[in-house]
Amino acid sequence: MAPIIDIVKSIAFDVGLEVPSVLYSSTERTWQKMGVMVNTCARQILEEYDWQRLIKTATVAGDGVLSAFPLPDDYDRMVSDANLWGSSYTWYPSQQVPDFNSWLALNSYDADTWEPRWGLFGGKLNVLPALAAGENLNYGYISNAIVVGATPSEFTADTDTFVLDDRLLRLSLIWNWKKSEGRDFQPEAQEYVEAMSRAKFKDPGARQTIRSGRAGYRWPTGQSFP
Repeated sequence: MAPIIDIVKSIAFDVGLEVPSVLYSSTERTWQKMGVMVNTCARQILEEYDWQRLIKTATVAGDGVLSAFPLPDDYDRMVSDANLWGSSYTWYPSQQVPDFNSWLALNSYDADTWEPRWGLFGGKLNVLPALAAGENLNYGYISNAIVVGATPSEFTADTDTFVLDDRLLRLSLIWNWKKSEGRDFQPEAQEYVEAMSRAKFKDPGARQTIRSGRAGYRWPTGQSFP
């Protein structure tokens, strides 16, 4: 992970700029614009895919009354296959409520006999029915902490580093800068798209290979079935 100033220095020639000595402390309009673009490009990479480095687990604890829980401070979004997992959710998986009106409709009925439901409203994770005292629920989310620095959600200093792929950020900066200047950016954009595709393929790690038969499956209660 290279400091962001080094990444910007490395693309200066490609975008037709002089190599800068500083970035985020600069008073020059060009480098102020570049500083903003760095964060725009980093954010685009964050939103492109559920990167394994950014997947985290959040846990909420029930008290028998509370049904709305604050999201983590670094929350960006749920993982693409989001679900809630808890001891009472083993045989009746939770269902995400599609919209707020449906949530209001559910709240107008006795939810105790319903399958567990959840939704994101008011900046909180809402669940029905209320969690029993002592029960925990876990869920996966994507963190917005893409920077190693004073402000994990964005670049603010020249020494900050990118949590994700430096090469993706470099390629994104080149084509986005050229586009912003009204120059031809298609070759660079295509190189970025190809690099992004490779990064996505490699990100989950090695895939399991099943040579024959069926993979064994272990139920949450402990017994295994072929």
